[in-house]
Amino acid sequence: MSLHYCTNPLIAIGCLLVGGCATPVPVVSHSLRCDTNAELLASKCAKPRTLAADATFETVVDVMRDDRQALLECGLRMEALQESISRCNQQTEQLNTRIDDINKLNGAN
Repeated sequence: MSLHYCTNPLIAIGCLLVGGCATPVPVVSHSLRCDTNAELLASKCAKPRTLAADATFETVVDVMRDDRQALLECGLRMEALQESISRCNQQTEQLNTRIDDINKLNGAN
């Protein structure tokens, strides 16, 4: 088996120059926002109902029960919104870490 050497220095330099050219990889930027369920963002907690001065005990109990139920539902929506934002922030942080790692491998600052 014999080795073949490039005898023309211009061809050798040309090959080195072309081989050194590569398609630049763009620097990927970080994610800037978390999209949250629009329904959760638009929802508002129900205001407590008002009682008439001559309300009966039964009316007071009914209003109290309705207000308590509305407060529970509002709390559930708030928890869902907090969970959604927390999950999004965690995923965004993981993505940004991966982007930083990729940019470091590509020699980006």
